[in-house]
Amino acid sequence: MALFMDGPACTITELTEEDSGLLATAESVGINVTAKLRLAMGELRSELEAWLIRPRASMSAVPGLAWSQPARVTQVVVTPELKRWEKMQALSMVYRDAYFSQLVDRYQGKWDEYAKLARYARDQFMANGIGLVSDPVPVADVAVLGTMTVPSQQAGGMFYASVAWVNAMGQEGAASAAASITVPAGSVMTLMAENAPPNATGFNVYVGTVPAMMPLQNSALLPVGGSFTYLPGMSSSNQMAGTGQKPDYVRPLPRTLLRG
Repeated sequence: MALFMDGPACTITELTEEDSGLLATAESVGINVTAKLRLAMGELRSELEAWLIRPRASMSAVPGLAWSQPARVTQVVVTPELKRWEKMQALSMVYRDAYFSQLVDRYQGKWDEYAKLARYARDQFMANGIGLVSDPVPVADVAVLGTMTVPSQQAGGMFYASVAWVNAMGQEGAASAAASITVPAGSVMTLMAENAPPNATGFNVYVGTVPAMMPLQNSALLPVGGSFTYLPGMSSSNQMAGTGQKPDYVRPLPRTLLRG
């Protein structure tokens, strides 16, 4: 699971799977759907931060966990309930703007419906609590790729690669978006991971000829600041790039919260 702060949990494709007419509506009234996704994320962030700083007296402690330190929004994991809430919030915002732009009744109907679904998703999220990690590992930046000539008959080709940071507990953050490069014959691909988070102890490398199939290439964790040289066929791993950390624990939310 990705961290909430890694970016919007939903993609435009996922929004259109929920509402097939979304892009046509957005184009007809000049709405930037990507911007709405980020605004929806911002609204959720405000609520999450407000919940996280509330007094803990009304919350049930999880056995074995210390509650003395307040959690931060950087520790929040995107659970299915949180993703659903963000998706409905974004759709509601798109149709709200469409209605106020055109004052068309069908847009108001969709706005009302998605606003209702967003409130329901919010309630479901509250009922399940906030998923948190103790040592959050943010999504990695896109890898820096290059080529290097080698004294061998490498075939070359088109390759895709991504990287993911790992913390001291061995937990891997979300992998970066795939970078691509065409490697000429007689050369190999080189890779570097930049902008390591402070808690990273190393990184993993995933490479493939298509973005959907990029298996793990390194047998041992690569050091921060190090580089990697990809030799096709050297890895037999079936492990694919992951989406990030799972919650270490779930913090219950008090039942006394007022509806916003």
